Amino acid sequence: MQGPQSRDKQTVAATRWIANATIALLPVLACFLGGATQKWEEGLIITLLSLYLLVRPPRFSLGAFTNVVLLILFILAPVAFFPARWFFQPEWRAALVNDFGIQLPSTLTPQPWITLGCLISFAAGLSWLYIVSTQDLERREVRFQLRLFTSGIALLAAISIALHLAHTTFSFWHNEQNFGPFPNRNQTGALFGLAAIVILACAQDDLRKRRKRWIVWILALVLIVAAIILNFSRAGIAILMAGSAFWLGALAFRQRSPWRLALGISLFLLLLLTALLLGGQTLERFHLHDFGSTGISSNLRGQIFHDTLRLIRNSPWCGIGFGNFGPIFAIFRDASIGDARALHPESDWLWLWTELGWPAVVLMIVGIALLASRVFPLRAGTNQGYRLAALIAAILFAIDGIVDVSGHQMGTAFAVVFLLGLSAHRPLSLKRSRWTSILFRFVGLVLLAAGLSLGIAARGEKLLPGSVGVSSAKQLSAVADTELNFSETVALTTNALRWAPLDWELYLERAIAEVELKQTKNAVDDFRRARFLEPIAYEVPLAEGNAWLPYDPVLAVAAWREALRRAGPLRPRVYASMLSDASLRSLEVSPILEAIGLNEHDLALPYLNRISGARFNRALAQLLRNDPDLRSFGETEKLALFAFWSERGDPEEISRAVEQHPDWLRYAWLGMAKYKASKNDFRAGYELTQQYGEPVALPRVATNFSLQDLEKRFQAAPNNYAIGYELYRAQMQNGRIDDALVTARHFSERLNSPAYFHFLEAQCWAEKQNWERAWNAWQAFQAAQAPAAK
Repeated sequence: MQGPQSRDKQTVAATRWIANATIALLPVLACFLGGATQKWEEGLIITLLSLYLLVRPPRFSLGAFTNVVLLILFILAPVAFFPARWFFQPEWRAALVNDFGIQLPSTLTPQPWITLGCLISFAAGLSWLYIVSTQDLERREVRFQLRLFTSGIALLAAISIALHLAHTTFSFWHNEQNFGPFPNRNQTGALFGLAAIVILACAQDDLRKRRKRWIVWILALVLIVAAIILNFSRAGIAILMAGSAFWLGALAFRQRSPWRLALGISLFLLLLLTALLLGGQTLERFHLHDFGSTGISSNLRGQIFHDTLRLIRNSPWCGIGFGNFGPIFAIFRDASIGDARALHPESDWLWLWTELGWPAVVLMIVGIALLASRVFPLRAGTNQGYRLAALIAAILFAIDGIVDVSGHQMGTAFAVVFLLGLSAHRPLSLKRSRWTSILFRFVGLVLLAAGLSLGIAARGEKLLPGSVGVSSAKQLSAVADTELNFSETVALTTNALRWAPLDWELYLERAIAEVELKQTKNAVDDFRRARFLEPIAYEVPLAEGNAWLPYDPVLAVAAWREALRRAGPLRPRVYASMLSDASLRSLEVSPILEAIGLNEHDLALPYLNRISGARFNRALAQLLRNDPDLRSFGETEKLALFAFWSERGDPEEISRAVEQHPDWLRYAWLGMAKYKASKNDFRAGYELTQQYGEPVALPRVATNFSLQDLEKRFQAAPNNYAIGYELYRAQMQNGRIDDALVTARHFSERLNSPAYFHFLEAQCWAEKQNWERAWNAWQAFQAAQAPAAK
């Protein structure tokens, strides 16, 4: 029978076990939930964190100096809510207000509701840092938490591999490469790289203590390495290799053991060899085959850095406020101008500098240094291997943040903060603080309300002020558009613009609805705002032109010209989308579209593709007047042009053009063949098809049967295409042209037979010098081949 003291000890032990498991698995859960990149996922993680703060708030203080650093770092974020007139007034703010009439709030941040949402996430991150850094843990509890965390990440890697091999994924994982939970593969790779370093420490500890569990850790490491390779992430490989080298080298150096040094080097070389043998596309992304060159992505990253520094120079010392980088950076893009919108500056540190100012960068570095200093002393018996691995992982993650943004995702941020907190030497030399518990319980209440609001609003499409409400308003306005309730669309977008006045999509949606409501002036203003806030995407002016087309063709054409200017290499496709039946019938729009298409060679083909008859002939004549020698056309474009000409144009004109430009015959052969046939010169027409036409794909002959055997086999299986083709070949080789013709027509006169039987029939008629029937059979071949090509 157990006494009260024994039951109390069991209760305390169970409570501590649950608390340790919660701390270790919370970052794993955040990563599993797509990195907590969706608002409902973030709301769930914040809610769980707040419940932990309410039940087990931090009871120790990190010390006056560290507390001051963290407090000032946090205060820098609410500075964005101070009046903007207290700070330097940037040109972009004046342009938005004065030139485009955008109603910005009086605060430094142009989007205070968006900034508030990010501030809550920032507060959750700092609270998480305080929790893991002040845990009063025994050394075995530190090992338990690290082992449980790495086991969870290894399981996540196994799930990622299984889903990748099954060509499926979870509905809440959004990844273009179909691998891993994060939208960005570098974040997935960084997470697995961090876990791999700690797994090395787990394996080394069990191996040193002669536990067979080290085999399990090696298998987990194999899983992690395989996941990094399948993920094609340079960040994952770099963190894995650098972290393994540093940890193995530091451990061997501290223990001053030759055999341990040799074992560490061997293990590192084994990892390196595995990466080299299996890396494939992952290693190719390092450009090892041409180390002196820089890839396109590297160039683009440098250009984004350049433009980000321009933005920083044109902003107050305290930054532009959380959540404002994307819309404001779009205005500053110059060197990095391209097809895709840049949502971040490709660097955690530059992102922090842009939104919170240079003091935040300094304080962040100081804070990391203060927490990292708590890892010492690294003595035997203090979990030195585990703590050193956790510290190396955290430092490499911070270094990776120079060229990546993994620190701005809740999943990876919580994971690295967890490792940094557990790297501290324990037992902690910290003082208990009653005020610390009170403060964080209050923070827990605030985060609980925020987390529940985020989760409920995101899942229920509620119009909660902030980014969640903006997303809900966009979804609801899309529904209103489909129901032709444009007044509702205007009301929803206007409400959302109070929370996100720099969101170009809201202006675009509202402008399209205003066009339908005949609110022309408002629509013009909103389209201008949308184009200014999104100066790159051709879709914005293209949608504007489509909206104006039924009501104001002049404004439609003006918007479409801007879309073509932005489209770059996609100009032909974008121009083709403008050539609708409505635009071609419009007396105002059609001549302008024709002038645009016929004066620019890359747009001429889409235009000619949409017209026929006399209109085609007029357009072609104008095109030849603009460019008589077709010098602006490439080889592929000439082939396409003459294909249209042969199909829809005047054969006489093709003949005259070829007489003036004999070198055009290799493009115009089809039109010339039709012209010759129209003059009853079927032989010349047919011979042109044989001289310039593409080779016909015919079946392979795999047998060597005699003619007699093939005839018997054909009689037994008259519907077998392969036997029929072999019989045809044998008959032709034996000079039995009439029999070969009968065989070819046996199939060519049937529906759904392979098109090449028409070609074989044409060959037979040509052998018999019946050129008209040879020409007709070849035309039948072309007609039968066209549906197959489509």
